[in-house]
Amino acid sequence: MRRVAVAVALMVALAMPAAAFAHATLLSTAPKNGAVLPVAPRAVTLTFDDVVRTSGGSAAVANATDESVLGGNPVAHGRVLMIPLRENLPRGAYSIRWSIVSDDGHREEGVLAFAVGTGSAAPTSVLGAAVPLTWNDILLRTLYYLGLLAGGGAAVFALVTRRVLGQALERPLAHLLFFSLLCTFLGGSGIIHAAPPGTRFALVLKIALTVALVGGAAAALAPTFARLLPVAGAAAVALLAAPTLSGHALDRDQPRVLAVIADLAHLGAAAVWFGGLLALTYLVPRATDDDETRRAAAHRFSAAALASVIVLGTSGVARALTELSSVHQLWTTSYGRDLVAKTIVFAPLLVLGWVNRAFLMRAFDLLRRSATVEILAIVGIVVAVAILTELRPGVEVPRALAAAPPALATPALPPLTGVVDAQELGSLAVAVDRERARTVVTILTADGTGDSSRHVRIAGAPASACGAGCYAAPAPPHGPLRITVDGHALTFTVQADAPDARALLARVSRAYRSSRTIVFDETLASTPTNAATTRFTVVAPNRLAYHTRGGASAVVIGSRRWDRANDRARWIATGQTPLDVTRPYWTSPTNVHLVAPGTVTFLDRKIPAWFRLTLARGRPVVQRMTAASHFMTDRYVGFDVSAVVSAPVSR
Repeated sequence: MRRVAVAVALMVALAMPAAAFAHATLLSTAPKNGAVLPVAPRAVTLTFDDVVRTSGGSAAVANATDESVLGGNPVAHGRVLMIPLRENLPRGAYSIRWSIVSDDGHREEGVLAFAVGTGSAAPTSVLGAAVPLTWNDILLRTLYYLGLLAGGGAAVFALVTRRVLGQALERPLAHLLFFSLLCTFLGGSGIIHAAPPGTRFALVLKIALTVALVGGAAAALAPTFARLLPVAGAAAVALLAAPTLSGHALDRDQPRVLAVIADLAHLGAAAVWFGGLLALTYLVPRATDDDETRRAAAHRFSAAALASVIVLGTSGVARALTELSSVHQLWTTSYGRDLVAKTIVFAPLLVLGWVNRAFLMRAFDLLRRSATVEILAIVGIVVAVAILTELRPGVEVPRALAAAPPALATPALPPLTGVVDAQELGSLAVAVDRERARTVVTILTADGTGDSSRHVRIAGAPASACGAGCYAAPAPPHGPLRITVDGHALTFTVQADAPDARALLARVSRAYRSSRTIVFDETLASTPTNAATTRFTVVAPNRLAYHTRGGASAVVIGSRRWDRANDRARWIATGQTPLDVTRPYWTSPTNVHLVAPGTVTFLDRKIPAWFRLTLARGRPVVQRMTAASHFMTDRYVGFDVSAVVSAPVSR
């Protein structure tokens, strides 16, 4: 019912193209905003609902000193942005500002804060975030849209009135198409300078500029070579698809077929109206002096304009259903307020159009002056559209606000004495700490929170709470250990009397560190249905290359880095803090035990993550790591094998 009310309220307002380009919405961050962590993270990771690129505004500072704590350049892979931090940040509060460009070319920013040190107060960010809408942006987008509407509408007007005006309209039509395509080209050329390469927005805009350039050249030559006029007209009409292909209609959260059809119909109808009015005031007087012919042309356009208004209203309803979710967003969001302003400008135009059709059709000079007023008012609406394309639609506001969750409930980790192991259960990480008299179970959610809401049984006995995400119960020290979480069973085989393996793990760590090359395949999952496999090749001391099956690739050599989104994309070079590539994943192992011949388990409390290593000749063969939303298996192809990491060849 709310959506129906919105649609009715905005039927008039949406009678011009107002399809906001898509915005990448922040879904989650690690650590969370306001989190208080026992140890400092190595990086801040942000996940969005669409592909993102890095922008130049990201920052990380210590709240107390404003000193930068960035550990390198931010890196974006698909929908994930990683902001590296300095190692071993001391106790204190830290602020992060992230800055990205979404796939439609929009720059977005946000802030979060976290604290290091158990018992610290939940911090707030000392950094700000803003992406101002400049007059230059509005001017360029206005020019771009005016060119699109004028050119497409003029071409349609020529088709509608060709039988009436004949060849006399060809020269003035060529002039109008040329200046319309020139506006599109100039506006688009300015916009594309701020569009990062590789985005859908940049790709569509490049194609649109090429079409505008070809069409403009054809229009310029059409007075001499009349056969080029249809080429210019076809280019003008084809450009009407550009905003739809680069904009919000193709966003992930939109009904793909309905949004695309409604968007194309909306823009096409607006072009028929606006471009037709321009043609009426510019083409017709230059094509003929005969009043009867002029009135006949105006009559034909009037019928087309009436149909376009009907299409505008119908498609406007469809766009309202996807852009706003409640009536109050008309005055509580910038997007809604701009729609209201557009409505105030547009409403009198309906009255003026009715007057033109009813009373002025027989007096062409009066009709022309009245149409000029309509054109000026529509230009004002196009300015509003230029602003709307930069604002976040109202329907996205609740999602964006929901993406700023409260601080983590830091999980209670087990004692240092028990024998540990962990497994994946759906999106949960379930770990055990087995001692002689009892067993402790730790459960982490996907966001790293200790989950205390589960019904847990240990060896058939109900477990009692021992902290955030912590459950404990008496259990035998030997034999298979059965754990049930909300009725889902897991079996662990570690024994409480497994021998200490700290010395063995220390030797493994030294051997790992001393390796000249390492090649391994890593399967990483966040849920049972979301996994990716990546081949890593590392060459000491600071060379690394990886390729994700069906996905991204990267090469890091010292202080340089190259990334590409897929095998067909071009490499993008950026700076990089040199990596220590032969450093193992674990840094602070505890609870290290030999649980089977050649198999070691332990807990790294700094992450926190549980490890299980299968060893051969003093080095890992298989490494499994279980952490929050991070279920990883590394299978080592070889250590000190022949391997080369070199800079990619640009293409």
